[in-house]
Amino acid sequence: MNKFFIVRHGQTEWNIQKKTQGQQNSSLAEIGIEQTQKLAKRLQSFDVDYIYSSDLGRTIETSNIISSHLDKEIMLDKGLREINFGDWEGLTINAIREKYSDIYKVWRTKPQEAQIPGAENLLQARKRIMDCISNINEQHDNANILLVSHGMIIKILLVSLLGAELSNIYKIKQGNTSLNVIEYRDYGPVIMRVNDTTHLEEK
Repeated sequence: MNKFFIVRHGQTEWNIQKKTQGQQNSSLAEIGIEQTQKLAKRLQSFDVDYIYSSDLGRTIETSNIISSHLDKEIMLDKGLREINFGDWEGLTINAIREKYSDIYKVWRTKPQEAQIPGAENLLQARKRIMDCISNINEQHDNANILLVSHGMIIKILLVSLLGAELSNIYKIKQGNTSLNVIEYRDYGPVIMRVNDTTHLEEK
């Protein structure tokens, strides 16, 4: 049985500005660095064997901080990237509402049907992240594996593991540096913890 510790990156400048990041990048804000340091300290108690990270800048920054605490090398995996939001990347939510009002309504009600210009759709993103975690799971046995990824793609993963419709992604929260735990047992994956940010409460 492998145990996966799946975390979202620390807060970025674009998170603060409420800009859509997708596969573009924004550096960790000072608070994001502090969040990640607290997460890294907490992860020291989980005996992590391997670290896999999305190859986008904000997850690499997050992974580097964690790696320095855990003394583990980082393996980059494009499968852990955030969903590609196409023409929406770099725009605030308000700007998206104004310029793409019809598509945005679909995105908020039936996100799996939304056709964002130049973007990856949710079905494509689901296949990518499910293939990614399946491949990593097959490479290891009885290991503790840390995955450093992104909010939307983690939501897609969790909903998919539950066998739920992709429209349920808005029913799951993923705060910055949130911790999710999944055990891959003989009969399949079991979600043990979701959106755990208790480490941020420590002074």
